[in-house]
Amino acid sequence: MGGNRPIRVLHVCTIFLTAQTFIAPVLRYLSRRGYEAAVACSQESAADGPVSPGGRNIEGCHVFSVSIPRTIRPFQDLLAIRRLCQVIREFKPDVIHTQTSKAGIVGRLAARLASVPVIIHTAHAFPFHAYLPWPVTWVYIWIERWVASWTDLLMVDTESVRMDGLRQRIVQDASRIVTVPMGVDLTRFSPSLGGPGTLRDALGLGRQALVVGTVARLVPDKGLECFLRMAAIIRAERTDVKFLIVGEGPLRHSLEQIAESIGIGQDVVFAGHRTDIPELIEAMDLFVLPTRREGFGVVFAEAMAMGKATVGSDIGPIAEVLEDGVTGYLAPVDDPKTFAARALALLSDEAKRRTFGEAGRRRVEQLFSQSRMCELIEGQYRRLLAQKGVVL
Repeated sequence: MGGNRPIRVLHVCTIFLTAQTFIAPVLRYLSRRGYEAAVACSQESAADGPVSPGGRNIEGCHVFSVSIPRTIRPFQDLLAIRRLCQVIREFKPDVIHTQTSKAGIVGRLAARLASVPVIIHTAHAFPFHAYLPWPVTWVYIWIERWVASWTDLLMVDTESVRMDGLRQRIVQDASRIVTVPMGVDLTRFSPSLGGPGTLRDALGLGRQALVVGTVARLVPDKGLECFLRMAAIIRAERTDVKFLIVGEGPLRHSLEQIAESIGIGQDVVFAGHRTDIPELIEAMDLFVLPTRREGFGVVFAEAMAMGKATVGSDIGPIAEVLEDGVTGYLAPVDDPKTFAARALALLSDEAKRRTFGEAGRRRVEQLFSQSRMCELIEGQYRRLLAQKGVVL
């Protein structure tokens, strides 16, 4: 392994949309650096949005089809482990790097059975501890601890998630869980895209209104009912504000009904699933997301990279991305009145919006760029491979 051939890295996740959105930049970076990089995932479309028109492939990297169910299904899980073992025998990776909870368990079991030298898992959060019945929570914690016992390294996106893992004793040794913040493509998410006028016209927002927008899956965790109730409070004070919700999900119909019932149906645009996220953020004057739970909150970093002031929930991961009073404001979870007050303060102060936006762009350039993320990940690969005696 290594030495006479490139180092091989296999990423494992549940669905291709995850690979395409979050893992592809790392795979392309590794390929440019001389690694052989591949990903194993389901080739099916995600329920909350289609795979991009480019199809199910990632330039320069092999995509292995492995169906990994997102819920616990013992028979299908065993088939997934067997299929991953076949992929490992074919690809012969030096490193397996798993992402998301279910793929993390299945992928690390397969890596263990196939004796892969280095096993890494990225835990974007440990969300199940908070809301499942305690017997189920205990089982999940036990599984996480068991699988982590032969995992060489856990990566997390934020320090708050790292501390959560240590509190839950997922690992005993603090050196085996490290923080690697997610990265934003600073070229794609750039405030130099140009004016938003044409897109605003196409969305029916008009060019004169102030636009408060968000980008999220339409699921309970994202706090979008709070967003709508905030919007109603803002509209009661200012009639020159419109609202844009970008994303798709199972709550769309109920959210549209709520908007109508509280009298703002004509003021809210539901844009659905879109691929032109930078252009849509450019069309916003202010980005707001009252999320209830996040592993990192990459959409805040993307909005900041676009030079937008932001308002987000005062929870650990968001508070590590958004700097309160410097790049935006924090507000309590599920508190539409405070969210509305923070948003109104920024809508009334264009200079502060611009100052916060400029500070946000600088913060992302310093801490949350894709290049920094990839360099940190590669550094951990090389450190662990050297420890295992793999010739680099």
